Amino acid sequence: MAKVSLKHIYKVYDGKVKAVNDFNLEIEDKEFIVFVGPSGCGKSTTLRMVAGLEEISAGELWIGDTLCNHVEPKNRNISMVFQNYALFPNMSVYDNIAFGLRMHKVPKNEIDEKVRAAAEILGITEYLDRKPKALSGGQRQRVALGRAIVREPNVFLFDEPLSNLDAKLRARMRTEITRLHKRLQTTFIYVTHDQIEAMTMGDRIVVMKGGYVQQIDTPQNLFRWPENKFVAGFIGTPQMNFFPATLKRDKGGVTVTTKDFTLTVPASEAYRLDEEYLDGERKVTLGIRPDDIRPVAKAKSGAEIRAEVALVEELGTQILVYANTDKSRLMEENSETAFCAATAGNPGICAGKEVCFEVNTAKLHFFDEATGQTVKHRIPTVTVKGAVKGGKIKMLGAENALPPALSTKLENGEYEVTLPAEALAFGKSGYAGTVEEVDDLGKGRVLYRVCCGKDRVFLIAEGGRAAGESVFVGVAAEKVTFKQSGEVIVGAIPATFRLGGRYVRFKDGKQKKHCIETDGVRIETPFEFNRKMYDRGRSVFKRNLAFEASADKVKFGGDIPVTVEEALDYGDKKYTRLRLNETTFCIEGEGGTNVMFDFDDVKVYDSDIDMRLF
Repeated sequence: MAKVSLKHIYKVYDGKVKAVNDFNLEIEDKEFIVFVGPSGCGKSTTLRMVAGLEEISAGELWIGDTLCNHVEPKNRNISMVFQNYALFPNMSVYDNIAFGLRMHKVPKNEIDEKVRAAAEILGITEYLDRKPKALSGGQRQRVALGRAIVREPNVFLFDEPLSNLDAKLRARMRTEITRLHKRLQTTFIYVTHDQIEAMTMGDRIVVMKGGYVQQIDTPQNLFRWPENKFVAGFIGTPQMNFFPATLKRDKGGVTVTTKDFTLTVPASEAYRLDEEYLDGERKVTLGIRPDDIRPVAKAKSGAEIRAEVALVEELGTQILVYANTDKSRLMEENSETAFCAATAGNPGICAGKEVCFEVNTAKLHFFDEATGQTVKHRIPTVTVKGAVKGGKIKMLGAENALPPALSTKLENGEYEVTLPAEALAFGKSGYAGTVEEVDDLGKGRVLYRVCCGKDRVFLIAEGGRAAGESVFVGVAAEKVTFKQSGEVIVGAIPATFRLGGRYVRFKDGKQKKHCIETDGVRIETPFEFNRKMYDRGRSVFKRNLAFEASADKVKFGGDIPVTVEEALDYGDKKYTRLRLNETTFCIEGEGGTNVMFDFDDVKVYDSDIDMRLF
């Protein structure tokens, strides 16, 4: 059994075409991971890189404690099941399953034991003497699975194994593969273009598009909290409905305005929306899942859409109603006014009838019209009003002193204060509040919504607090942004910074050395960093590169000369703003005019094709 780590994996063809871009994933031992996306999204290419059938252009692939970039496929202890069964037609089922073991010169008695054990697991014992042509499609796929099982691999790889089967058999095999995973307790990586397979089989799902990972999460979280419009439309059947809209904050919450109807987002959900989209002018895309629209005689909540029915599909326990708010475009499936509603039972709806549809406004989704990124977040960054006067700030229903780093820069007046979840923590002092909502994020992390004064904030902490509990919320001032009329007055301290430059060799007397050269400044690099650079080929000396470092890994001392621009006193923490030629960055602490980098932390990018080398 093994954990699989894919760290900044790229696949580049002909030096330019990137099939997979900066793929990062930690797969736990015994986890069932599904890669899903449309054709050409890079899911099979990624799987083939794990298998060793495709060379990795950049990045690191770890299986267990072994770096496998250059390990031969036969030595990776993996088994792969393909879309086509790839069975030997002249061999019996028994011989097909045993073939790999015989190639590895496993003793005959051990082969027999493993083949019969696998056949029993898959229910094909009675077919061991048959040839593949005497089997059905599902039985052939079981034989392919059996051939993989007997290898007892650390990782199972599945490349769309059910796509050649009919719908009924596909559903049955889905269940069998899920049961097989639970029985074998081995790491499974499964590729499919079918989102139903992904939702029903995976512990976690990786949604891909155009070579990029769109989102990685559990099936339910993908469904409830899609990070962009593509994920929202791809996950869920029937597909989510989309409408062009605008948002505007009012006393009762947030008003959603479309061409043909108006809805109100309740105040309890309005805090999850990005403040910059609530001006009533910026265009967004409203998303409503069919299950959250239902035909009714009268909408008791007042949240309704009136539309004419174009088509009704009766699916037994579920009825899909296709409607359009624009009667002149009734039969246009892809019009901006068409939508689908899902209901149970038989509401007596027929085509050509005008119907009232009630909307569950607590479950609306919103996306930026241009980028498609969500503007309604599970873990929101909240912006509140803060009034500065005499070195103190009044916000979240209380007044507290500003740290020196802010009191010298913030003049008296009103500010928009942006509070990301990572800037907030429970403490013994700070801003008094009451826990309103508790959301378990998994792995010991819990999202809390806390009411402080008239505002709500979100923070992540360990479990143990319940709704209704009184708490104090502390604010890490160095992670907060202050704006006036949308202009940043004081920003949060950046966690990382980049230096542009080259990787060069030079002679120091008789000794040959290596360094990063950035605007004429040479930063000598250690042996392990140089080894990683040479692993990428000698072309690294010809490339335009960018070197990214984490600010908290840079320390005072060393031999890299910097200019001290400013000392920043945040109370519990003190920072210094430094300049290295044209690049400025902040590091924690106070010291002299030289710093040192932790080269184990430095990340290297090829600036010409925007690819991380390591």
